[in-house]
Amino acid sequence: MARGDHQNDDDDFMDLPQWNRATGRRKEGDEKKKHTRNRASQERLTSLTDRFTDDQKGAAAEMGMQAMMNVRCMNLVNPICDWLGEIYDPASREFVIPGRGRLPLNKESVFCTLGVPRGQIKVPYEAMTTHGKVFKMELLMYLISAVFAPTTSLRPSNKCFPILAKLKDAKNMNWCKLIANFLHDAFSSKMYQKGCRLHLMLMYVDCLDLSTVDFTGTGGPSPMHKFAVSAWTIDAVKAVLAADS
Repeated sequence: MARGDHQNDDDDFMDLPQWNRATGRRKEGDEKKKHTRNRASQERLTSLTDRFTDDQKGAAAEMGMQAMMNVRCMNLVNPICDWLGEIYDPASREFVIPGRGRLPLNKESVFCTLGVPRGQIKVPYEAMTTHGKVFKMELLMYLISAVFAPTTSLRPSNKCFPILAKLKDAKNMNWCKLIANFLHDAFSSKMYQKGCRLHLMLMYVDCLDLSTVDFTGTGGPSPMHKFAVSAWTIDAVKAVLAADS
């Protein structure tokens, strides 16, 4: 299954999804399921960051968010994200791929995918065109609401506000743990449309055996890369999922 060292698993946790993972179309004979929409959008993020000045990108780097300034995959293949949510095992905090292995959901896997900080400070995500403090606050609000912890609402969560009050600590916060825990809590409650779908999709394709995939014309990932988010394009993702279906 994967390029990582994942435990083999023969559990028939659930049947494989009956759809083409590359196109998102269900195979003939399957019922269509109506899902609540996830509001995640890295395309809106890339449209925003494309207009950033060097100073603004530098301000993002000061918060440890430089990898998110170079997101290459602007779209999601939602069926694969839905499927991963449905095969998630909350008890082990793993995605159990029937007959193929397991993928962990933890801060280390998020770091490998998104390259966001995994510091010692807990992200205080709880109720409650410059490159200075105001810019950083707006960027964090956008990253949290649109990419890291999106819900089904169009409105930013008021849980973001305590984070903005501690802006100077942003680089030392454990954003990887926040993203992993947000997904874990959502999936444990069978709320499969919440959470960072970009991590889900890239985590899956980045762990597959790519030796037989033809990346010609896709702008596919280089053989070696530090963070998946800076390597994968949507065309490369679709090529891998088509070969995997």
